[in-house]
Amino acid sequence: MSNYDRILHYFILLLTLTGIVLIFSAYSLPRIVQTLVYGSGDWTALLEPLKPYAKLLIAYAAGFGAYWWLLRADLRRGQKLFGARAINLLVWATAALMVAVVVQKFVFGLSVNRWLLGPYHTVLITGLIILTYYLFLAYQFSKEKVNWPKVVFVSLLYALLLLAQPDVGTLLLLTFSFLVLSFFRFDHWIPKAAFYAATGLALLFSTVAVVSAALNARLSLQLPNFLAETPFEHVVVRINNWLDPFSDVTDRSYQLANSLYAIHKGGLTGEGYGFGMRKLYMGGTVHTDFIFATVGEELGFVFALFLFVLTLLLLLRLLNLAYRFRSNFERFFTLLVAVETFALALVNAGMAANLLPAKGWPYPLVSYAPFFALFYLVQLGVVQFFVRRRFHEVL
Repeated sequence: MSNYDRILHYFILLLTLTGIVLIFSAYSLPRIVQTLVYGSGDWTALLEPLKPYAKLLIAYAAGFGAYWWLLRADLRRGQKLFGARAINLLVWATAALMVAVVVQKFVFGLSVNRWLLGPYHTVLITGLIILTYYLFLAYQFSKEKVNWPKVVFVSLLYALLLLAQPDVGTLLLLTFSFLVLSFFRFDHWIPKAAFYAATGLALLFSTVAVVSAALNARLSLQLPNFLAETPFEHVVVRINNWLDPFSDVTDRSYQLANSLYAIHKGGLTGEGYGFGMRKLYMGGTVHTDFIFATVGEELGFVFALFLFVLTLLLLLRLLNLAYRFRSNFERFFTLLVAVETFALALVNAGMAANLLPAKGWPYPLVSYAPFFALFYLVQLGVVQFFVRRRFHEVL
């Protein structure tokens, strides 16, 4: 067990502990105070604000259990888990679960469903989908001759099943991951002119996005909702909220407006842990999608920067490990986990500050997202398993 990456290990533990502390302040603490001040004296009511921790701790127990098992697993036996047969089995088992989710959507008459036993929100399989697709993509791209019919078929199948839920966010993440990995795998196929053109377009889009975000309160620009009365109506609504977060502060943009108020109020050093007030107006997303708003209000810009730097160091460590692996399978999978870490952290923090349109992506190991945390820990455990197997390469 000594042959594992301790730097990665301690970053994981530190981010997890930080997330537990922040979730308590964002969700549980204000409800405990409300119960103590306005409660009927029934002390069992104090357990109600702690209920989310039951699911979270179970997910952490399962996630860290898998993580520790991968730290200690016999390398020869564990290697079978990442062979062609095991990965193919996982791909089709995950696809079957996605089909079950879509079927339940129609059976129960739901407009959106991403859960097994949809009406009860029992098990979210998004993290499993990401883990499975990353293993599949890394394995296929590691071959000298890529099986393109299989890659295209599985990618389209997953895309169609995600759109049927609908889950545009996960589809965007998988698409972005596919494009990044394709660039590294087939860089010799990409002309320099195309690379520079893509880079220029990305910089142009980023500049327009930042300028629009800075001026949106003055511009009050709104797009016509050409997706109205479709399952994707919320996409245009979120873009309009990003363009003008104060257009409807009592309804559709109240979470984003309160997030901006919270960050502004926190300033450099924050109001103090537990003393944030705007979290009381942000509903059920204060400890999930908008956890960064609580960080900004209570602990200020300094701690928010520390959290972002900590995540950046985790990202850089993953990239460093990916660079050191000689096997393309290990290298590509670790790179995909790094891409996921970067995308989720950037979007979660960016939407809280209205630099990006709102998207329900959790901040890795910090936001309240039990099932995502479980499978993200499994991904990191797989990376640690690769480190153990190739320890002489990553010294």
